[in-house]
Amino acid sequence: MVARMYRWAEARAQARPDQDLSLRQLSALYGIRDGISSPGQLARRMGVTPAVVTGLIDRLQQRGYVRRDADPNDRRRFRLSLTESGLAVGDALGQALGEELAAQFENISKTELESLGRTLLLMERALSALEARMPTSLPEGAGEADDS
Repeated sequence: MVARMYRWAEARAQARPDQDLSLRQLSALYGIRDGISSPGQLARRMGVTPAVVTGLIDRLQQRGYVRRDADPNDRRRFRLSLTESGLAVGDALGQALGEELAAQFENISKTELESLGRTLLLMERALSALEARMPTSLPEGAGEADDS
């Protein structure tokens, strides 16, 4: 079911003529928006290698959605931040996908909606527990699928 949801969201994101983001790029924007400021942390959150994140950030920076700012504590490093247009495009695409999905639930009963809510909370807890047990680094080559 998760794979089907991902395929749907990716197809819908790519089908929007007013957007130029892949779902993975949207995920990177959301990670940065949520306070992740280092590429290594972003790679761990997304479950990809640092090389994949570098490519993502390069493309997002070229589009004017992300900035690389010097780390004030270590000049060898940089911090990621969203531009206003990066925040706007991420929010717009996320809202459009959410609205399209929500429309599919307009005709379900209150009981079904409450059941779905409980199920999603349980899934969130389970996923959080699984993520907490993930290794801090990935095997060589893991997660290097093309995201363009």
